[in-house]
Amino acid sequence: MTDNEMNTLAKLVSSMVINKLEAKQREWDKELVADLKDINDNSEEKLLSDLAQAMTALDYNLKLENYTRCVELQATINDIEKQLKNQK
Repeated sequence: MTDNEMNTLAKLVSSMVINKLEAKQREWDKELVADLKDINDNSEEKLLSDLAQAMTALDYNLKLENYTRCVELQATINDIEKQLKNQK
């Protein structure tokens, strides 16, 4: 094989590799966009989860009579409830 043929073959192989990498990158970009859309679609789910966690913490702190923390948690609960109402 001559140097010219090897260079031609190398260019062909490198071009094929680059095309495959670019196609894979486009595929990953599409998956990333879909994942970000899912995260936004599940924001209500996350808010509900945060609300349940805050309510559980509120109940726990009420039993401990930690009223300062209860005030903070109640403010958090009110904020989450407002966010949930604004989503609908």
